[in-house]
Formats: sequence, structure tokens, C-alpha cells
Amino acid sequence: MSAGAGEGRGRTGRERDTGVARLWMAGDLDGLCRALEGPDTLTAARAAEVLGEADFGAEGGTALIRYLERCEPLLADPDFGSFNHDRSWPLIEAVRALGRRREQRAVPALCRLLDGEAGDGLHYRLETAAFEALIAIGAWAEASERLLVRFDRRPESHLVWLLTEAPHPEALEPVLARVWRLLPHELAEAVGLLAAFRDPRTAPALLHIVDTAGTPHRIRRAALRALLELPGPEPWLDVSRIEPLAERLRGPDRETARLAGRLLARSEQGRARMRGLLGDPQGRWPREHRQNFPDSYPREAYPYEAGCVVICEVMTERPRLFVSPCFGALRFAKEAEGLLPLLDPALPAELRRAAVRALGAFGALDPRAGRMVAAALLERALPDRRTVETAAATLARLPEPPAGELLRLLDASDEGPGGGRGYESTPVSRRGAAIALGLLRHEDAAPGLLAALAADEPPALRRAAADALGRLGHRPAVPALVALAGDGEEATALRARAVTALGRIGAHEALPALLDAARSDSESLRLRAAGSLGSFPTAQAVAALTDLASDTEPETVRAAVDSLARIGPPAAAALCALTDPAGRDHWPSDTLRALVTALAACPGPECTTALARLAHPPYSQSVQGAAERALAGRPAAEALPHLLRRLADPMTRHPHGPALLALARSGAPEAEAIVVEHFEHQRSFVADRYRDEAREALRLLRRVGAP
Repeated sequence: MSAGAGEGRGRTGRERDTGVARLWMAGDLDGLCRALEGPDTLTAARAAEVLGEADFGAEGGTALIRYLERCEPLLADPDFGSFNHDRSWPLIEAVRALGRRREQRAVPALCRLLDGEAGDGLHYRLETAAFEALIAIGAWAEASERLLVRFDRRPESHLVWLLTEAPHPEALEPVLARVWRLLPHELAEAVGLLAAFRDPRTAPALLHIVDTAGTPHRIRRAALRALLELPGPEPWLDVSRIEPLAERLRGPDRETARLAGRLLARSEQGRARMRGLLGDPQGRWPREHRQNFPDSYPREAYPYEAGCVVICEVMTERPRLFVSPCFGALRFAKEAEGLLPLLDPALPAELRRAAVRALGAFGALDPRAGRMVAAALLERALPDRRTVETAAATLARLPEPPAGELLRLLDASDEGPGGGRGYESTPVSRRGAAIALGLLRHEDAAPGLLAALAADEPPALRRAAADALGRLGHRPAVPALVALAGDGEEATALRARAVTALGRIGAHEALPALLDAARSDSESLRLRAAGSLGSFPTAQAVAALTDLASDTEPETVRAAVDSLARIGPPAAAALCALTDPAGRDHWPSDTLRALVTALAACPGPECTTALARLAHPPYSQSVQGAAERALAGRPAAEALPHLLRRLADPMTRHPHGPALLALARSGAPEAEAIVVEHFEHQRSFVADRYRDEAREALRLLRRVGAP
């Protein structure tokens, strides 16, 4: 091999046919070995890349290792990789190929490359490639040992990242001794490195980062997530750590507070501290009572109302963690009872709603606790307009929901509060009962809900009744709902709820009312109509939805596209028409991707052609990529011409993995030439998905063509 051969070829030789792909397709190991040892660096680099394939067995690995050994003397040459990177490309590709092969025999050669002295221009690229190869092979000890040596000299970010990829257990203590060098400026790298080991010995360092005042929220969250991923039990979460974490509960970043709460909940002392905070969210304990706490206790830390919201959320997620076995059969009810003071109207509404959800979580664990929670919510949370919706949803989720009491609350005609059952039947509680009964889909509630639609009832109750009738799918309610939807004298909010209810019921006689709503001047009515017409797979509904897809409001457009998707194949022609770029290229990308999904679910060549339109400009790259993936899943006879056009587009010369793979599977006569051409003419010497996709297409082509 001539070290200087190919030096004058320059950068213009990067994208040209080297013949390496055809050698691969022919299984010509000898030809690839000659190409690797030949004078042309581009050909040699691509040959090294291909020899990393499993097709060539142990002989391919031997050829790559031999090439590494031949290059070792060149590393001391300052020109090798410094002024002409072309000369070092084959070496870098050979190292990467050995990593992809998981070639254990290459470990000594890779270690020698790392232990040798390379020029500055080559050092970073060779070092990164060699470490990644060792990590891929599984040589954790060798990689960690050499990374730590470099860490002593210069703890740069890429070295920290590589150590994160090679978390050998024996490297943990040296890492803990060195991690301080990353503080305070490389906090993100330090957290990532510590998290990679998933070892309880990293907890003190992670907690230090959490407690440091200047730590950004993003990094503090990452450190808390790393702590939560440590295996339990948590002896490191001792009493001295409880109070700093408790302080995080009321910090300005809600996600940080949630993570701190989840961590506190993993220890008995932490749970006790959380219960204590719930007992005094506004800091009303007498000062002399608070004096009994240790000096480390933050007496200035009140109020803790925001922190109590987080505690209730953690209780809702993991209620069993907080249940103490000391109370026997009453343990669930006792935990729920401790939350009842949080329903006090003097407390913030957000805290009361969080307490209602936590009560529901405990009530779902045990019938006795469920009955106690139901009684408390019916009496204290359902009549409160700030908590009524949360209470109704919680009551509906209980294992034994109080359907009878809810029916009596809804019916205000009986004498006495709540039909004489002790619960106050107010407009607010009746609204809550309507919401809960609708969520329960309780058929016996239909008469009461229909009565609640009357014009003399409170507006909020009428809206809740319309929603509930829709959830029930109560067809006898259609005439009343149609009348509401079309009554221009009624409030728009109530008419919109009626439109949604009619869509949920799906009765054919409701279609004219929905079509009228789709033509309304009200944005709210058009939006509700766009969401409801998807229940009517008729030509009229499809035409109305097509018009709504040109609405000026993006939410209405998205709802119309989603409804056309629900209708499916009967709306295929309308969906195809929406791919006309005139005005559609300004749609939000998520709406266009929803259109791609809808078209992908509809068979036929017309939909395939429509997807092909979305796979090209002026649509965004994300939309084009989604359309290409959808095209790749279509029948080959329909999709092949469009995929070929996509691959031939000079403005999009990336390999396009989905298109190439579909082409390779198709068995088309031109498949091999196109896949080979794309492999040969993409950017080389970069470790990215484009090269991976091109190799995968060639692999598939070989399998398809194998006898």
C-alpha cells in the first residue's frame, strides 16, 4: 500500500462510483480486500465499510485488522490526517466496521491505536471511532481504562459522553473521584455520566447537584430522574437528605417538584415528611409548636400550598406507597381521612382539586375507603363550583360509584336536599351529578338529563346535561338537542355542546343540524361540527368537511382532517383533494402528518398518488418523510413509480431508507442499479443514519436476490 496514493484526488472524488457496492453484491471478498489495500482512498474507505458486513465472515474481520496494523506506523506522520484527511478515511472506516462486526479479535489493535500518538488533525476522529468500536464490541474495561487516562488530562465533553457509553462497574470509583472537575460548568455532562452507572454510590454526587443553588432546572430534573432510576432500597436517602428535597416541592419548576416528591415517597421518612406538610399547608401551626423541630428545619418555608399540590399528585400516582399497615382493615380509609381537611374552601382551588384526585386514588383501593370518599365528595366537593368537575370525574371512577345519590341530586323535584338523602341539591351539585352520570353512562339518568335541558335551568347545568346525553348515546334526546343546536337565541356554548352530543350519538336525523352548524359564522360551532361530522360516512358530511378543511382556524382544519380520517375510504377522494399544495403548504406540520396518516389508511392508486404529492416540496421535510414512509408501505405496483421519482429528485439526494428498502423488496429490474447508485453517491465518512440506510438496502437486495 502506498500511503500517499490518491493524495491529489481532492474532495471532488467523494461522490463517484468506486465499484465497491457491486463487489459486495457479487460477494467478492478478494476484490474487496484488494480495494482496501489499493491506492484510491475513496475506494479503500468504502471497501472497509463493506467488509464490516457479516456476509464476509471471519476473513472480512481479518482483512480489517490487518489494515489497522499496517496503518499503525503512519499515525506518527503529522501529515496523516492533518492536511489531507482523505488518507485517514479508510482507517476511520475500518475502525467503525470492526465495531459494527463486534469483532473481539480487534480489541488489541484498537487499544494500540488509542495508546499511540496521532496527529492533532486525526486525534479526535480516530479516538472517537476507536472508543465507539470498543464499546460496541463490549470491551468495557479496556475502553474505561483509556478514557479515564484522558479524563485526567482534559475532561472534554466528547470524552465524558464516551465514558457514559462505557459505564464499566470498576470505573465508577475513579469517575467519582474525578467528576468534581466537571463542576460547575459541565453539569449536564456530569449528570449524564453519573446516571449511566445506575449505582447507589452516585447518589451523594447527584443530590449535591440537585441541592446546588445555581443548578438550572433542566439539569436538576435530569439528576432527580437519575436518582429515581437507582435500585432500591434507598439507604442513601437518609434523614439529612429529606429536608432539601422537601424544599424542592415548592420550587418554581413544577416538574422538578414532582420528581422530588416521587423521590421522597420512596422512603418512610420522606412519606412522613410529606404527610406532615399536608397537615399544615398554610403554616398555621403555633410558633411554639414549630420551635420543637430541629434547627435545620426551615421555619421560613411556609406556606407549602404549592408543594401540597405536588404531594397529592404523587399520592394519586402511587397511593399504595402511602398506606400504613398499622391501621389494619382501616388503613386505606385512614389515609383518605388525612386528606379531608384539604377540602377546606379557604385553601386554593388547585390544592382542593389535587386532594379530590388523591382521595379518589385511595378510594379505588378499598370499598370501605371508597364509600367514605364518596360521602365526603358528595357533601363537600361536588357543591363547590371550583372542584365540581374534578369531584364528578373522581366519583365516576370509584369501584362502587354512588349512582343512586347522584340520581337524587340530579332530580331537584323531591322534597328536601338531595331528595331527602342529606346531600344539598344545588345547581352546582346537580351539574356535578350530570357530569358523573354521563361519565358512568348510566341509562337511568336520561330522563333527568333531558329535564335538565329545559330553558329555565342554569346554563352550566344545561351544558353538562347535553354532554352527558351525548356520552350516553341517548337517541330519544336527538330532537331536543337538534332544537338546541339550531336555536340562534341560545348561548353559543350550549349550542356547541349540543352539536358535540349529536356527533357522539350519531343518529342520521341529526345530520342536517350538524351541516347547518358547519356553515355557521361561529368559530366554536364550526369547530364542534368538524369534530362531529366524522360520525356520518355520507357524501353530504364529506362535502361539509372538505369545506371546513379550508377554514381560517387551524383547530377547525385539524378537526376536519381527523373526521375525514375517521370516515376512511368513503372520504378518500376528499382526502386526495386536500393534498393540492395551493394553500396547504401553510398548514401546520402536525395537520399535514395527520393527512398523511389518513391517506395511508385508504387503499387505491389515487391515495398513493396523493401521498406522492406530499413527499415533495413545498411541504416540509418532516411531512415529506412521513409521506415517503407511507408510500413504502403501499403495494409495489402502485408505489414504485413514485418512489423512483422520489429517489431521482436532485434536491433530495439522501438515501431515503424507506424508499430504498421498498425498492429493494419490490424485485424491480432497476432496483439493484438504483440502490447501488445511491450507496455510491452519498456522502461518505460520516457515521450517520444515511450510510446505515444505504447499507441496509443493499443487504436486503442481497437477501431478495439470494437463491
